[in-house]
Amino acid sequence: MPRFSLSSVLRIILAATLIGPATAPSHAQLAVIDPLNLIQTALNAARALEQINNQVTQITNQVRSLENDARNLTQLGERFAPDFVRQLQELDQLIDAAGGIALQVQETRDALQGLYSGQYAGTDVAARARSAVQQIDASRAALRTSLLVQAKVTEQLRSDQSTLERLSNASANATGALSATQATNEILAFQAEQSMRLQALLVAQSRAEAVEQARQMEVQAAARAQHAHFFGTAQTSHPGQKPWQ
Repeated sequence: MPRFSLSSVLRIILAATLIGPATAPSHAQLAVIDPLNLIQTALNAARALEQINNQVTQITNQVRSLENDARNLTQLGERFAPDFVRQLQELDQLIDAAGGIALQVQETRDALQGLYSGQYAGTDVAARARSAVQQIDASRAALRTSLLVQAKVTEQLRSDQSTLERLSNASANATGALSATQATNEILAFQAEQSMRLQALLVAQSRAEAVEQARQMEVQAAARAQHAHFFGTAQTSHPGQKPWQ
């Protein structure tokens, strides 16, 4: 809609007032025109037109504001956090289903007091053999858990490539403040999931190494007990002589 100022409207009215009588035929009856009334009418019309223009501008600004609000309230359209949680749950299930020593404080304490006590004095060969078999089984179970977790992490890393691509596309297509915030939160969740997965992998691997180290220490403790028992018996049987002579 064209905008007209008060001065332009007044110029049009005055021009019409001056030109009208000059171009009228000489034999026609001249109309009586009140210039003051005409100017006042023009002023009222110009003010009304200016008010209409202001209302149109105000409505246009309101529409633009509503469009920006709607754009800022648009959601990202895709969620990735449930996939991250599911992958972490898969790792937890692998660790929970593993045999041997469970990753719990009380069970670990019980195993250290029983299976890895290092106390073999006065035990017979059969008891030491049973302990050795149990320790080997615990080491094998811990190693199995570590290998399974490594395999699962490798599978998940491959799927992360597709997830990262989808997440990057969703972040690039964010249209407003809300979707941009959601995209940022999803990226942070992705980083947190990778960090927790790495922690699970390190825990499983460190657990296997610790159990195997404990088994080796028990082998040494059992060997010392066997050594003491053998030479103690030899010295009792042959007092005053070295058992290897």
